[in-house]
Amino acid sequence: MGALPVIGIFTAMALLFTGQVWLDYAYARVPVTWERALAISAIEWYLWAALTPLVLLIARRVPLSRGRLFISLPVHIVACLVLTAVKIPVQEFLGAVVAGVTRQPASFLKFYVSIFTYWAILAAAMAVRQRRIARERELQATKLEGDLARAQLDALRMRLNPHFLFNTLNGISGLMRENVEAADLMLTRLSDLLRLTLERADLQEVPLQEELDFVKQYVAIQQLRFGDRLSVTIDAAPETLALAVPSLSLQPLVENALKHGAERTPGPAGIEILARRAGAVLEIVVSDDGPGPQTAVKPGTGLETTRLRLSHLYGDAGSLTLEPARPHGAIARVRLPARESP
Repeated sequence: MGALPVIGIFTAMALLFTGQVWLDYAYARVPVTWERALAISAIEWYLWAALTPLVLLIARRVPLSRGRLFISLPVHIVACLVLTAVKIPVQEFLGAVVAGVTRQPASFLKFYVSIFTYWAILAAAMAVRQRRIARERELQATKLEGDLARAQLDALRMRLNPHFLFNTLNGISGLMRENVEAADLMLTRLSDLLRLTLERADLQEVPLQEELDFVKQYVAIQQLRFGDRLSVTIDAAPETLALAVPSLSLQPLVENALKHGAERTPGPAGIEILARRAGAVLEIVVSDDGPGPQTAVKPGTGLETTRLRLSHLYGDAGSLTLEPARPHGAIARVRLPARESP
């Protein structure tokens, strides 16, 4: 509670009680001018302004709370009576000096007002304290919620990376039986890809352009397995390249298209990546021309992890759907808020 608000409150009280002071002196047949009545009222309330820091100090040292009520309540009752007993004689002395009279109007109103004022100051102090505590708890809860969300996203990404690495190493292992040189080149490109992954380890979101570059490196590794029969087409509208997407979000979609498309197709296999912006929505589509998804197939680790990350990052505004294409193939469709990458 700052000094200026306290002075402002007690100045308003002095103005409000000026009429009461004038009436008290009039009934006591000791008439005073309105100027002197205002001065006497100001003395009373500015004395409380001077005593407010002491009341606030007592409130901090002995707060009124349910657990300490039997201790704190008697302390405040005694403090209230002591301050009232000290303030009223000082107030009457200064009032007599200002009014220029020695006889003060007798009134129990001063006592009642003093008691009420003490508890009003105490209540205001408690309200400010509770508001501050509530705000601190809210900030702490918000911070904890943010930390939890980041931890969950990090856990999901850590779950995705080993899955991607295991599948790629498994592909290298199979290729070594057929083409050792290609397997060696694939391993070299994998190390470059992992280095890029580590460089982006602290980023939850990256520009779409960076994510597409990452996908191109992943595709280059996979083309060592599939050869010329695999073709990947990327068609991203220029206005989408700077938009933010979750890091490592497209690679699982391409991997899924390879697993259920190229791996199950003996002849040429194609994958197409499209990115378009529709107002406030960025839509990314990864489609393949394989046999298509089987009914009632449980999503794999990559797709399920990507779906969970979209949910954590964007809530209902982020989604991933997998649907059959016509006449065959599958379509993975990602929708998320269109916003510039930091």
